[in-house]
Amino acid sequence: MSNRLDFFFRQKVSEAELDLAFAQLEQADRNLASDLGVHGVISGAVPAPHSPVPNLTVDLTAPGRAYDNLGQRIFFGTGQTVDCAADLSGIPTDVSTSGSERWVGIFLRFTRLLSEPRTDGNSQQVYFRRDESFELVVRQAPEGLVGHAPKPALQPDELLLCDVRRRPGQTQILAADLDTSRRQAFIFARGTSVAVESGTWDVLSPSADTVQATLDEVDAEMAGHFSGAARRHEASAVDYAPHGFLTSTTVQEAVDEVADKLSSAAAGTPGASRVGADAVPGTPNLLPAGTVDAQLSSLLGFVNAHQGAATGAHHASAIGATPHGYISGTSVQAQLQEVVTRLGETTANSPGASRVGGDALAGTPHSLPASSLRQQVAALLGFLNGHVTQSADVHAASAVSVADAGNLLTAGTVEAALAEVLSAFSGGHFRGNETSAGQHKAILQPVLGAGRVLLLDAQGAGGAAARLRLYADGDSVWFTLNAAWNESAWARDTTGAAAGGFRLSRNEAEFLHDASLTATFASWTRTLRLPLSSTASNTSFELAGSVREVGRLGLQYSNSDTVAHDSLAGGGSVTFRSRFPTVPSSITLSPYATSGSFVGNPTVMVPDRDGFAFYSHQNLQGLAATYWFGSYTAVA
Repeated sequence: MSNRLDFFFRQKVSEAELDLAFAQLEQADRNLASDLGVHGVISGAVPAPHSPVPNLTVDLTAPGRAYDNLGQRIFFGTGQTVDCAADLSGIPTDVSTSGSERWVGIFLRFTRLLSEPRTDGNSQQVYFRRDESFELVVRQAPEGLVGHAPKPALQPDELLLCDVRRRPGQTQILAADLDTSRRQAFIFARGTSVAVESGTWDVLSPSADTVQATLDEVDAEMAGHFSGAARRHEASAVDYAPHGFLTSTTVQEAVDEVADKLSSAAAGTPGASRVGADAVPGTPNLLPAGTVDAQLSSLLGFVNAHQGAATGAHHASAIGATPHGYISGTSVQAQLQEVVTRLGETTANSPGASRVGGDALAGTPHSLPASSLRQQVAALLGFLNGHVTQSADVHAASAVSVADAGNLLTAGTVEAALAEVLSAFSGGHFRGNETSAGQHKAILQPVLGAGRVLLLDAQGAGGAAARLRLYADGDSVWFTLNAAWNESAWARDTTGAAAGGFRLSRNEAEFLHDASLTATFASWTRTLRLPLSSTASNTSFELAGSVREVGRLGLQYSNSDTVAHDSLAGGGSVTFRSRFPTVPSSITLSPYATSGSFVGNPTVMVPDRDGFAFYSHQNLQGLAATYWFGSYTAVA
């Protein structure tokens, strides 16, 4: 509502008083926009290099619509060209120093266009029309080194459209010189002005119960999680796909299982049965590739078979032998018995294995030099223990295969799988070694289907009646509250509450409302559509559904003659605030204030979707006046 002036009967209205009435109405509109925080460039005014040949001017697209910080509406209907060679004071914006640059700002501000000059009663020229208009302002900042030059300061009563970079010797402004990162785009409501209810939350503790503070808290929690500084996963909370002899499903269980099974001495499933070994050539016996447990069993079998052979062996006692080394017997029998005895010894520092030699065995990353069997077994044991207890670099990730039982990856190794996962993650997020780690980049979505598809479903503060959804079809984007599309109709989340929303398309905008309170509805009970592409009418909303409008109208007669006159005619017309869906079914006129001599009410004529006309005939005495002021109620 605006401040009002109460003009009275026979008041001699001055120019200042009439100007004040219009100024108060205009200020009410501006106060409404300012109080709601509505400001910024709504559409148009998009900068581009001058066409067809770029120069030191910038083209702005039309139509351009905006509201400044004071709530003043700014509009231009045709494309504009802004000269950036000089600022608003006429000072050139050239850059004189090599290695430097200068930033120039293009600002849009409100002004009035004066027209229709007339001469007043004091013989002074005045402009009868003072239409809303605009002014494009160029402001320049000081020169600075490339990459460090400051940008022009934002102005309280102007809107920044873009920043333009000037370079030494520049004759053309190209697309790379236009920066819209600071463009003061349209703001309907700030996040700090939208409340949330955080009383039942378990994790988030925003500094204030606003959307902005809540988003800041979510960002801090996610940044701490992705960087590992806070809320890190425990190993028991990280899934692991079972592989090989491991059946565990978490990283913690898998590590414990590896340690337990490799150290196991249980019959049938010792740790050695899970450690591989390559083939060992030999004559008459050899060891094929297999596990350490299998090769040790083979070795034990060879030794036992030889020592325990009951037939087919030499008459060792009949074969003479020369004492050698630690063997003092003089026959094969004696020496074999001595060898068996010595080989079976388990005495510390002189076991039987220390008397059995082994040739050098090549391998990677380990090899066995020629030495005694005890030394080679000890070396093997050291290799195995070192491998089991090694905390890092046990295997190259490229050498560890991935089972992928769920068929979720194309990679076959851990190295490739990690690269594949990181590639998919970094497509929509910043990696851990980048600035803003873990945060989203642009959210990209493929074609999600045919018809009207769901893009966003937000529970908000948990109220079903305020559940926000975002849909898109081949022509429009739909924002709905308390309404979900089920492929054939709109379904209400809460049947006891109204549904609302708005729709944007390339050619029109439409506000939606349904108060039927039914579970589903095929069409909205009331809509306000703005046909932006229409060439017939595109400045007012077109209504659909039931409509009722109340407004003001009035007329006044004056007989300047000294004799009476009958049937003096008077009338006027009314334009509805929005276009009705049909011709009103009824228009009722009600008086607010009339003079005693005024007879009846005015008569309505030629009503249509946009308004109606009215007239009346009155009889007046000489030098008399009469008036009728009232309201109309139109229903469609």
